[in-house]
Amino acid sequence: MSRGRTLLRLLVAGAAAFGLWAVIVNHEIIAWPEEAEKRVATVLVAFVLAAIAAVPVWLRWRGPWTRAAVVVVLALLVGELRRAWLRYCDVVEDAGIPPIELLHPVTTMDLKRVHFDQPLPGLPVARLRVLQLTDLHITEALPSDYYARIEREIAASDPDLLVMTGDYLSASSRFPLLERWLAALPRARYGNYAVLGNHEYWTDPARATAVLTHAGVVVLSGKCTLVPIPGSTGIRLCGSDYPWGPVLTQEAVTAGAPGDSPLFVLAHTSENMPKVRPLGARVLFAGHTHGGQMRLPLIGAVIIPSGRRYDLGHFVVDGLHLWVSAGVGADEPPLRIYCPPELVEVDFTR
Repeated sequence: MSRGRTLLRLLVAGAAAFGLWAVIVNHEIIAWPEEAEKRVATVLVAFVLAAIAAVPVWLRWRGPWTRAAVVVVLALLVGELRRAWLRYCDVVEDAGIPPIELLHPVTTMDLKRVHFDQPLPGLPVARLRVLQLTDLHITEALPSDYYARIEREIAASDPDLLVMTGDYLSASSRFPLLERWLAALPRARYGNYAVLGNHEYWTDPARATAVLTHAGVVVLSGKCTLVPIPGSTGIRLCGSDYPWGPVLTQEAVTAGAPGDSPLFVLAHTSENMPKVRPLGARVLFAGHTHGGQMRLPLIGAVIIPSGRRYDLGHFVVDGLHLWVSAGVGADEPPLRIYCPPELVEVDFTR
């Protein structure tokens, strides 16, 4: 066998192994609650798949091994093309995804405030500024100055509503850090509201709720409220903790957020979108993905929870406006590549 053909077979087998590794990590391992187990499993699966891909080429086995690798690569390519098309159908032209700066890959603390102007018919006020904070993942690995800057950016935005969509910490030992940070959290004009994320449910959801409540944050886990705004009928606001906690129901919407103004929903993951859209939701804020936290030029996120279709940015799905934020934190590992942290700021107008 010529050296060129051997190299080609190795490249095809490597691409198949990498694709299968990404599928297994994205659909299975990333959802495990234990970080240590996730790290070990990720490395072990990579080693096994690399051996399966490389050994047949090294032993010069022909036939079904090469054909199987080609089939896997083609199947993965078809899946990627389908995902790209579906995403293209829903993504907004100005989705707010930051451009790639090739010479500046590490973006761990390059905090940005990403602004959107969005008309929303039926809004009971002329203008409503909503600021979203998600995936804080407060940790000792990042300097306290960075977390202080997040609070300064919130204050500078001067929002009407501050909405917080989960994952404020990754370990119960960091509750004191979170409490100190929340003590200085600016209050939005009409209040701060939150839902919990998977990491709160993997640590201590009751304590997380208590800590947020003590800081003046209203936790909407499967609940709704009518945010009072002088001179208007108020803003209907709900929260869903699905799939880790209470899901939003029609009964909760009817009881807690009566009226016919646009319904705003907070959730940690965009997986809530098919569940809240039939309830009349017009706006959904979500996080969870970290935008991939490590993105590749042209390709985007490789490892990401909740799927790569709605990984980052502004989407419109059957009239529902969905914002998926990259979040402000970076944990396990505390590093961002081509994916700066962000606060999402939306000015809704009537």
